[in-house]
Amino acid sequence: MTEDTISFDDLGLSPELLKAVGDAGYTQPTPIQEKSIPLVLMGRDLLGCAQTGTGKTAAFSLPIIDILSQGRARARMPRALVLSPTRELAQQISENFTTYNKFHELGQAVLIGGESMPDQQRALAKDPDVIIATPGRLIDMFERGKVMLGGVKILVIDEADRMLDMGFIPDVTRIVELLPRIRQTLFFSATLGKEIRALADAFLINPKEVSVAPPASIAQGVTHTMISVPKLPKEKRAALRKVMAGEDVQSALVFCNRKKDISVLRNSLRRHGFEAEELHGDMAQHRRTETLAAYKNGDIKLLVCSDVAGRGLDIQGVSHVFNFDVPNNAESYVHRIGRTGRAGREGRAITLVTS
Repeated sequence: MTEDTISFDDLGLSPELLKAVGDAGYTQPTPIQEKSIPLVLMGRDLLGCAQTGTGKTAAFSLPIIDILSQGRARARMPRALVLSPTRELAQQISENFTTYNKFHELGQAVLIGGESMPDQQRALAKDPDVIIATPGRLIDMFERGKVMLGGVKILVIDEADRMLDMGFIPDVTRIVELLPRIRQTLFFSATLGKEIRALADAFLINPKEVSVAPPASIAQGVTHTMISVPKLPKEKRAALRKVMAGEDVQSALVFCNRKKDISVLRNSLRRHGFEAEELHGDMAQHRRTETLAAYKNGDIKLLVCSDVAGRGLDIQGVSHVFNFDVPNNAESYVHRIGRTGRAGREGRAITLVTS
């Protein structure tokens, strides 16, 4: 069978799950889904190397739903745990689970910082099958006796390289030590450097390795441009506006390296008639959630952001990414640019470069 003719029907998923996938508008699995789903259904540990935007959330959530459909959770003992580095990614994974879970009755709880602790405790009291969490909030709930981890059959560690960057590995290691030794572990990372492989060796047992995109590679539909601009901030902002005016921008992300530059640039854009909002890690969680929702709905055309938005945000229809600042490394560039040209669409990436 040629690669082109592989469909979700060929991967061993249940009829209910195939209907949910079809209802969501998907017919062909992405390479990471095609390679991962059968292995997960077989119960294998998995080391997956996949950049953001390749469909890896479905690669683990679809088979997990099928596996968990046999049996049910016991009091405060979830059967699957998904660890995410950021609140936004956790919420996105939760939305995906909800979409695919429509013909199953699996409960889920999202445990993230910056949101109401009582609401999350009430979600845990309903004995969810799946918990999607950031490491710090999960440990907090565990220490308060609100969740027990002795029943976890499947662990997913998503964006492990981002966990490493953000200093979460000690928390992740502690959580893994609280889990049963006999479990299935799925470990995903956009890069597989020495430190990531050492972590994988510690957490996984005889894993199958699946790699679908080499590190620091970009979606094929993205056109890249570099533009030389003046170094003075005021002149650089004027250059950005001129570039934007010459582009057919439907929806764009504008990346800055420093948080303090974000508000300045956003205010400058608004003064010159551009609909712009800001998104960065110092904002209150409710404001971040509202801003993202408004951007997804098309109420905001431009989002000026830090790298907190460069990972894991699955927003369809982003026509342009503008790097107001050149990112500090190749991986950041890949993740920023990965916000456009998603799911086979075309996108434009423009980087402003000073002397």
